[in-house]
Amino acid sequence: MKDENGSISPRQVYDVLIVGAGPVGLATALGLRKRGITNILVIDQTREFRKVGQGVDLLPNGLRALKYIGSDAYEKIKEPAVKALQPPDSQEPSNSPDEVKEKPALPKRLWRQKNIQGDTTRSFPTDFQSWFDRYGEGRVSVSWFDLQTTLTSLLPPDRVQANHRCINLEEEAGRVRIDTISNTATSTNPFAHWEMRQSNVDTSGSTQESQGSDPESYYAKLVVAADGINSTIRQVLYDNKGLKEWAKPHYSGFSAISSRIDNVPNSIIEELDNKYLQGERIITVHNNSGQLNLPELKLLRLMLIYLPDNSVSYLLYAPFSLNAWQNKSLTEILDSGTQALRNAKFPTIFTELIGLSNPEKLSHRLFYMHPVNTQNNFQPPWSHGRVILVGDAAHAMPPFMAQGANQGFEDAAVIVTFIAKLLQENGLDKENAIANIFEKYEKIRRPFIEKIQTATMESNQWAQQQWDDFNEILHRRVYPSVVTLGE
Repeated sequence: MKDENGSISPRQVYDVLIVGAGPVGLATALGLRKRGITNILVIDQTREFRKVGQGVDLLPNGLRALKYIGSDAYEKIKEPAVKALQPPDSQEPSNSPDEVKEKPALPKRLWRQKNIQGDTTRSFPTDFQSWFDRYGEGRVSVSWFDLQTTLTSLLPPDRVQANHRCINLEEEAGRVRIDTISNTATSTNPFAHWEMRQSNVDTSGSTQESQGSDPESYYAKLVVAADGINSTIRQVLYDNKGLKEWAKPHYSGFSAISSRIDNVPNSIIEELDNKYLQGERIITVHNNSGQLNLPELKLLRLMLIYLPDNSVSYLLYAPFSLNAWQNKSLTEILDSGTQALRNAKFPTIFTELIGLSNPEKLSHRLFYMHPVNTQNNFQPPWSHGRVILVGDAAHAMPPFMAQGANQGFEDAAVIVTFIAKLLQENGLDKENAIANIFEKYEKIRRPFIEKIQTATMESNQWAQQQWDDFNEILHRRVYPSVVTLGE
């Protein structure tokens, strides 16, 4: 590293280097700064922050963790949802200045799960206030990009640097070296939930290398890997430890097909509304009967979102094989979706609806995960030396319970607490102290993540009482007791 006079200057060694400027990495940086740790840096491979990603549901457990991380971040994220609670100003002129008509209350919407007979098997509200009334904290829907932008705005601009793709790491005496390149290409992530594809699916997990700058190195006492499901840090660590099998994500067994259908015929809308939608905007339909030939078809589900002007968006989750779409055209992929509905004995109204899709507007994706426990009860480690994995880099899972970002925020809440304590006790040069905090982090987070992953894959078959019981456990935990007691 050269200074402005061209002479060699000492390498800066950060207390904490965070790899990944997604919501979890940024929340970790915010939490550390709130606790007085300013010698930190966040790097990310993206050339620039752009509007990618889908919507994110932040539920009570995630919002509580975010509030514990930093109250200013919590308030900024919550603000749009709170404003939405205010009914529109519909006061009419009155002859009397003292006469004020009450504003109408906003309608409360339910997201219902229904069986193919149209019976509601369970439901939950979609508004902030209903969740707040029940769990003492609300529910906020925000786009991934807006969430990232809001969190970035709370950090000094020079603490978040884009266009630095991690290619290697080396543990040196008392520090970690991260090697990066600046890449002029925008890479895709074959494992990300929000990378919806409209072309043939690449299931190999390979990413296209493109020519970049000369490698640049960063040094840190601790590295927090928040670089997502396709984490480079995880791959390097696991390859070095002989755990290559667990370095990359594993296919979850589920895939998704989605599209928006405009100008749906009135006859289809009327039948859907009379038996299934019944005035609601969002429903999920499944067949939980015992008449299916393949038990896994009971896990198939179809989410419908009714939009204005007789438009419908849908998302079909189905247990397709990993190679089911390989070398398939978009028309063939669409046909596989309608056939899956037939196999699951869905009424013809649904296959008729999906059949209206324009294949050129079809999106599809495979869902991957990092299992917390394997079939052999082996637990892939989340840390090594001075490096710790958080969020999807540690325990990615399909988005069926909307717990990806929420669990990532819980990771951040725990790890920033332990790192702050480590620095307060001057423990950055004590390898045993570092190993101790990483062990505590896993001891708190791993058992709960195992429950979340299990629920993610099984909750589609839960009755309302099972769902409510699990949500009581999930959403009533409070900070800092989660950190201190592991509750």
